[in-house]
Amino acid sequence: MAGPTGVGKTELAKTVTELLFGDESAYIRFDMSEFSAEHADQRLVGAPPGYIGYNVGGELTNAIREKPFSVVLFDEIEKAHPRLMDKFLQIIDDGVLTSGRGDRVYFSEALIIFTSNLGIYRLDNQGERVANVRPEEPFETVQKNVKAEIERHFKLVLNRPELLNRIGENIIVFDFIRPDVAEQIFSQMTENMLTGLTKLGLKVTINESALTLLRQLCLADLSNGGRGIRNHLEAHLVNPLSRALFDMDAQPGNSYQITGLLSGASTQLVLARQQEP
Repeated sequence: MAGPTGVGKTELAKTVTELLFGDESAYIRFDMSEFSAEHADQRLVGAPPGYIGYNVGGELTNAIREKPFSVVLFDEIEKAHPRLMDKFLQIIDDGVLTSGRGDRVYFSEALIIFTSNLGIYRLDNQGERVANVRPEEPFETVQKNVKAEIERHFKLVLNRPELLNRIGENIIVFDFIRPDVAEQIFSQMTENMLTGLTKLGLKVTINESALTLLRQLCLADLSNGGRGIRNHLEAHLVNPLSRALFDMDAQPGNSYQITGLLSGASTQLVLARQQEP
């Protein structure tokens, strides 16, 4: 899964886990930025005989042995040390990995997912990092450029064309969060937040003018995708609403309406208590 940040790659992996296995514990995630050292592969498969920690085993092999029906997510694969690619080659090719203790661990029941931001940026002739794709470009162009950069990275930078060949056509390129999709994300996040309050016994509604202003604040910058929308929603709604409810000593059974937003250094809400019929 490749594409810009904040477009739902990791979230989709969690959803697939729930769909396939119905169990959150079947989701195993490895942040590949933690595996940038040359000998980081020992964390995955375990130290070889004679080394400290030999009897402990590896994080990956232990997890699959205990829970073979799992979704294994390797997040931001481009940050891993190239030496780890040989381990991934074994998993994808044979579905088997030998741990440091010599045990054979089978991945035949696991779903392997790699995520990557490769292709969003590239190096120009001066070695500067520049945008390879832009939000204003059509998705077909984004998809083409991202796949081309992924191919270049595996073949020329990592020198692992065989790994790319085994992944084959199973590369899903995610589009940027476009305005129409951003609207849906905003509406769903806002609704979920207000629904969460009802579980606490509080009813909070937002009038149309306040909702329009909140939408403008949250969707003004889509460069960080859905994660950015959530951050803006926390800054302009969740945090100021929490302060307002605390100041008003809100109790279960109370109803409130947000009638306005005062945006500045920190957003403040105009919150009115609704009288019960």
